[in-house]
Amino acid sequence: MSAGGSADGAAAGAVSSTMLLALGIVGGLICIYLSGFLGDLIGPVIAAIGAVLAIIWGSDAIRRVASYGLGTGVPSIGYMSLSVGVISALAGLSLATVFKIGLLGPIAGFVVAVIIGAIIAIVATKIVGMKIPIMLQCTVEIAGAAMLSILGFSVAIAGSYDMMAIYEHVVATGFIAVLFIMCTMAIQHPFNACLGPNEDQVRTLKCAASTAFLSMTLTGLMSVTTGGLGWFIVFIVGLIGWIVSFRAFVLASCNDAASTRWAGLWPNVEE
Repeated sequence: MSAGGSADGAAAGAVSSTMLLALGIVGGLICIYLSGFLGDLIGPVIAAIGAVLAIIWGSDAIRRVASYGLGTGVPSIGYMSLSVGVISALAGLSLATVFKIGLLGPIAGFVVAVIIGAIIAIVATKIVGMKIPIMLQCTVEIAGAAMLSILGFSVAIAGSYDMMAIYEHVVATGFIAVLFIMCTMAIQHPFNACLGPNEDQVRTLKCAASTAFLSMTLTGLMSVTTGGLGWFIVFIVGLIGWIVSFRAFVLASCNDAASTRWAGLWPNVEE
């Protein structure tokens, strides 16, 4: 049964889930890899855009799998998948360091995320007994999106996907914990915010874009610690993206609503 859309999730949407998957994986990886060749000024913003693409993809996967229930499992699968994302990103970069192949890191991390996500989904369906037909596919997708979003923002902060740079600027500083919470909220919030009988995929994706760019804005502020002007470009691009996407989301919400009314601010005196 579905409370937030059709039973298959994708059928009611106007955007192909396959296109979003390709955009998240290919776009996310390409942006992360390109960042290593574009210098300290442009590289970070490209890596952050890769994370934005991954978040939008992950939000759509959350929408599809959570549409089979009442939406109560969104936080659970969100935090679980982002835990997989953090572990996978660091594991992939560590493997690249061990084998001394720097370019291996992002792809290795993505593969690890897919494998762990598949194992979790198999346990959930075969042992726990969750009867969700697309559980395997969506859990794998969310885990992959989580890994790419964590790594993309980490690269934006550190300026590189080298393990030592990530450790110094993201892990040792504690920013990894901020990214964990921030990316979790960015991926899981859109469907929770739009959940309801008239939930619409396009409107949900507009909300996902706004949470992704807001996360990018905060990432720009965190990357101040690495020096240079790259942080400012990440911050400005993220801020502009958030303003545009959030405005689009608000307009879509108003257009889809039966009516809207300004209710005023909360009272100054406690009752």
